[in-house]
Amino acid sequence: MTLRSWLAVTLAALGVAACAVDWRIGTMLIAREPLQRLTPPADLAVERVALNQAGAPELVGWVADRKGSCGAIVLLHGRGSNKLALVQRAKLLFDAGYSVVLFDLSGHGESGGAVQGFGYAEGQDAARIVAFARQRFRGQKIGAVGSSLGAAALVFAEPQAPADAYVLEQLYATLREATAWRMPFNVLRGLQADVLLAQMPLRLGLSADGVRPVDRLGKIDRPLMLLAGSTDPFIDRWQVVSLQDAAAGSQLVWFEGAGHVDLLRYDRPRYRDAVLPFLATRLCQAGADNG
Repeated sequence: MTLRSWLAVTLAALGVAACAVDWRIGTMLIAREPLQRLTPPADLAVERVALNQAGAPELVGWVADRKGSCGAIVLLHGRGSNKLALVQRAKLLFDAGYSVVLFDLSGHGESGGAVQGFGYAEGQDAARIVAFARQRFRGQKIGAVGSSLGAAALVFAEPQAPADAYVLEQLYATLREATAWRMPFNVLRGLQADVLLAQMPLRLGLSADGVRPVDRLGKIDRPLMLLAGSTDPFIDRWQVVSLQDAAAGSQLVWFEGAGHVDLLRYDRPRYRDAVLPFLATRLCQAGADNG
């Protein structure tokens, strides 16, 4: 074998190996969480509900119905999590006078689905959940609180099933940028992200170019609050500012020193003092139209 032939074979083998590694990483990224049976919280009375729709994953959630509530809040968790992560938010909101609706997105917790997505596909989940809340709590305004994946799902659900007010925590601007910040090497992060995301059309039936919450926020004609950590390693300050710029009139609350963490656990007083007044004036203001 000549040197040129040997080099060609070696490069081809390295290319195949790199593709195999890339595909394996993609498999790990979208693999669903193990199907679980989650125990309801002991300190919040909830009803277990399941949403079934032909051709769509079963969605399993909990509902805490507060009699005399002035509104209901849909809560959606982040990627790789489940509705248990929302219990503290649910209790905070329930004690503040709201009914609450907590669901596992598809591919998480007790819900069906074979993969975890990045918010676009889960927009269908969020639309079904918000529609359920509308039906369950007729005549009341519906708020929506989503963290990371849950925030993106609410953004992509909005044209089908809008809420009356949104609190979006740790929302990314574009999937490409959020993925680039997760890449292991500091150089050519954008290229690394492009290589990894190139398999999305085969895996999920959509391109990363279509997963851009920043392009959707300006179309949400409802009160909107953004919460972000100032040291989030995955969602840099530029992404957050671009989101606020896209959503005219939105409020932005920074959690100084917070990374990509549970912002309620990180600073409960700041979370409470930002979120509760925002929701109260949009959902429960005296004399507001609740139709």
